[in-house]
Amino acid sequence: MARKILNQLLWHPEMKLSSCKITYIHRGSSQNLKTISGSQIKKIEKGFLILEEDLQIPYHRIIKIECPDILIWKKRISKDK
Repeated sequence: MARKILNQLLWHPEMKLSSCKITYIHRGSSQNLKTISGSQIKKIEKGFLILEEDLQIPYHRIIKIECPDILIWKKRISKDK
């Protein structure tokens, strides 16, 4: 679902992916989360994002997508886990 949302933002005539923030699970960082700007995204591939520094972020690690003052998407976390 995150990939679909990111693609929609990339091609949306009124929204800019570069002004959005993407939060993902990043082991070892504060609270195991990291937030990047959409402007850091180099490519949207089939299974992952590629950032400017060629870092690959799998879509299943993305937990939140926000654009200025709007929560666009948040991953549902199952309580059974």
